[in-house]
Amino acid sequence: MNWNRHEEGFKSLHMLMGVALVFLLFALIYFQVVLAACFASILLMGIVQNMYYKNVGKDLKLLPVKNKARFLIGTESDLVMEFENGRLPIWNGKLTLSIEDSVIPTLNDMQHFSGIFDFTVPFSVGSYEVVRITIPLEGRKRGISRITRVIVEVPHIFGEGSVLMELEDPVNQENLVYPNIVPFTGQLNPSPFKPGEIPQRQSLFHDKFQPVGTRDYVPSDRFDQIHWTASARMQKLQTKEYLPVTEQSVMFILNAIEKSRTDGDFERKVERLASYVDYCTSHVIPYEIIINIRTYGMQPYIHQATGTGKIQHQKSLELLAQISEKNAKIPFENILQSIESKVQLAPTIVLITHEPERFHALHGKWSKRSEVIIDSSYERGEAQWINDKSTISVLG
Repeated sequence: MNWNRHEEGFKSLHMLMGVALVFLLFALIYFQVVLAACFASILLMGIVQNMYYKNVGKDLKLLPVKNKARFLIGTESDLVMEFENGRLPIWNGKLTLSIEDSVIPTLNDMQHFSGIFDFTVPFSVGSYEVVRITIPLEGRKRGISRITRVIVEVPHIFGEGSVLMELEDPVNQENLVYPNIVPFTGQLNPSPFKPGEIPQRQSLFHDKFQPVGTRDYVPSDRFDQIHWTASARMQKLQTKEYLPVTEQSVMFILNAIEKSRTDGDFERKVERLASYVDYCTSHVIPYEIIINIRTYGMQPYIHQATGTGKIQHQKSLELLAQISEKNAKIPFENILQSIESKVQLAPTIVLITHEPERFHALHGKWSKRSEVIIDSSYERGEAQWINDKSTISVLG
């Protein structure tokens, strides 16, 4: 464990030791036993203090902490840090932490500036002892928060001065604050253009293993569709009816580029996507996510593969907690062209973007193969999510 040490107040201590030594010598010369004993005691305390503060904290270690803590906005959790000390104890010390402001310490003594919270808690640890420091944190806003600085201050017992030890090693700990989730009250209808296993009122495809009844025969019915037993009972030809089915999976495409002169556009889009993700998880609908934020790899943009269930849900929320409006972005039109040429379109596609009129032509083109929704209702507030019934904005 590497600590960067800063020593303050040692100059005055050394001066005090020098003065005590001079007066000790004069006392010895003039045979002043009592004065010599006093100055010798002062000199001895100075030597002991000097040796103590030259070596204190050199064996102090920060034990590994929990790698990730997860928060919803407004929820609380504890940050637990354990320190292991060596031979020299630390008394009446202070521990100062700096943490990014996606979370807020629920303490009285703290400062906030430039996206960082600084706060101080008492710190003492005995010889060869392990001490646990518990700091309550509360989710403040969507994002990721890391500990950026750890400082241990050991004050001088006698006189002014202290030893400041700043940890040089990074602290491998993250606090993820998930986006706010507004319950999605609409529904995502599957596309009738692709076969699958999801029951649907109207579809071009039927599940031959799930008959639902019979109807009167019409000349366009195939011969193998006739239900002979029902025909004999009804004294006229009856045709088998099967359950209409289709495939259901959703591709969410989020435009991370903010609308000009609009505050909070990116955050509202992320919250909207989080609400969709929560809806798909609760209804066991497979989904994938594409965001036009630049990455390095085979695909130059963020792509979470299709999946469902709690693990997929957690991966999605962690992804949405980590992205930022400061990330480098790719033009949204370029992403859509890339998807059209390289990616198989899902049965249902949801575009979360501003200025939906720019994508009407694409909506008409993709609607021939998939159920396409262009969702810009987040721009008009939560009430519009429930009342909006336009053809290009989802009901929600």
